[in-house]
This record gives sequence, structure tokens and C-alpha cells, in this order.
Amino acid sequence: MIKRIIILMGPPGSGKGTHGAILSKDLFLSHISTGDIFRKMIQEDTAESKMLASYMNEGKLVPSDLVNKIVRKYILSDECKSGCILDGYPRTLEQAEYFIENIDADISTIFFNLDNDVAIKRILGRFNCVSCGRIYNEYFDKPSKAGVCDECGSHDLLARLDDDQDTIVARLDEYRKETLPMVEYYKKKGKFHIVNAGQSKQKVADEVASIVKKI
Repeated sequence: MIKRIIILMGPPGSGKGTHGAILSKDLFLSHISTGDIFRKMIQEDTAESKMLASYMNEGKLVPSDLVNKIVRKYILSDECKSGCILDGYPRTLEQAEYFIENIDADISTIFFNLDNDVAIKRILGRFNCVSCGRIYNEYFDKPSKAGVCDECGSHDLLARLDDDQDTIVARLDEYRKETLPMVEYYKKKGKFHIVNAGQSKQKVADEVASIVKKI
């Protein structure tokens, strides 16, 4: 059985995490990011997990070759037996090429296109539920009842205080430098779809759902 893998691409603040979670429920596929994988891997007693932990503990960037090996191992695990939704990987053209060459899967890519100004405003307004992880936004997607999570009813909502404007601009610049070349790469590979991520959450969800029905 060939795994079904949907890669979500787009700048910070474009809604990849939010819509990845929605797709995960609709398609019964794991929604994972490199952060999720890393957190699970460092709990294991292996040479790779110890190496990964050392990079993360020292605040260093994890080398692409190690990221590739760890992601490949995870995707081949039972948790991703039928496939998965990947959020945040591959992040560079080098990783994308490795992924295509080393993972036997039916790969589709959805690119969440978003202007810089909107991305900055979205990131500055983000907060989430500590209990279930549901993401909200002060400007675009508030809870139905102030201070209460729509998903689980928790009152423990936390603002993303680490997101300041200078940091956000730097992240967006890094994204456009490293990730945008992959857009042309995946276009050539086929099964590449673009979503206007500047629309309302519901309109983006509807557009994503329409794309998924075709792939």
C-alpha cells in the first residue's frame, strides 16, 4: 500500500497548523510537524535521539541530514501506516529532494499563499488553548465565548508572547529565502495546489476540502 502524504507549505501565520488539524480529522491521517516528531524522538534511547537532543538543548539548528533521517524513520512507522499530513517539512529544497528520492508515497502539496502584512498581523494576534492546542487569533478567529475554548471548554488560553514584530519579519525573510524555491520544484512534480490563505478560515477550509477531493 502506497502511503498518502499531503505536504502543507506556506509562510508563518498562513494557517497550515489550523487546516492541517482539520484535514487530519477529515482524512483520519496523522498531522505532524518536525517539532512533533522531534519531541517524540528525544524520548527514545537511540543514537539519533541523543544527537537530536544535544542540538535542541544547545539551541542549535538541527542539520538537514539528521532531520531527513528522523522524518523518514517516523513516516515509515506504524503511526503513519496509511500516510500523514506534513506541516513544516520539507523546509528546504535539499530536504524536498531527499524526501522525493527516499519516501515511497503518493505526494500532494498544498501551498497556503499569504501576503507579508497579513502574515505579520496574524502572528501578532495568535493565542492558543493550553489544554487541547486549538489555535485562535485576536483579529481573525476569536473563541465564540471570550476566554473559553470552543473545542474543549477550557479557560486556559495563552497568548504567544514570544512573537514580536522584528522576529516575525526575520522568520518571513528566512522562509522566502529557503522555502519559496520549493514552490517551483513541486509545481514541476505535479499535484501542486495553491490556496488563497488571506480569506476567512471557513473559505480556506472549503477551498482545501475541494482540493483534497481531487487528489
